[in-house]
Amino acid sequence: MSEARLDLMIKGKKKTFVQDHIPYRKALDYTKGESELWGKDKFGTEIQPKQFELDEYRVRFVASIFDDEDVTVDAILDGLDASEAPKKISDIIMYRVLGYKEKFDDDSAPNETKKQ
Repeated sequence: MSEARLDLMIKGKKKTFVQDHIPYRKALDYTKGESELWGKDKFGTEIQPKQFELDEYRVRFVASIFDDEDVTVDAILDGLDASEAPKKISDIIMYRVLGYKEKFDDDSAPNETKKQ
C-alpha cells in the first residue's frame, strides 16, 4: 500500500481521500499512544484496554494522518460502513503507517507477488 486511502460516505455521496506522505514520526506516535492505553494491575500484570477505547484511539489516529480537514473522527465514524470499518482502519495503520507487508496465499496473491 503506497498511500493511505479512505472512501467515505459524506452527505450521501462517496468521497475519496488520499494521503501520500505519512512521516515516520506518525508510526512512532501510534505505537507510543497505543502502548499508553495498556495498564497494569496491582500485581504488575498487563491489562488490555477496552475494545471501544482501542477502536476510538485508532480512528482518531487515522484521522490525524490526513492533511485534508474534511477527514475528521466524525467523518470516519459516520462515513465508513460498519462491516468494513475495523479492517480498513487496521489496514491503514498496519500496512501504510507501520509498514508491515501483507501476506497472500498462492491463490489470493496479486499476479506479481505469486510464487513461481
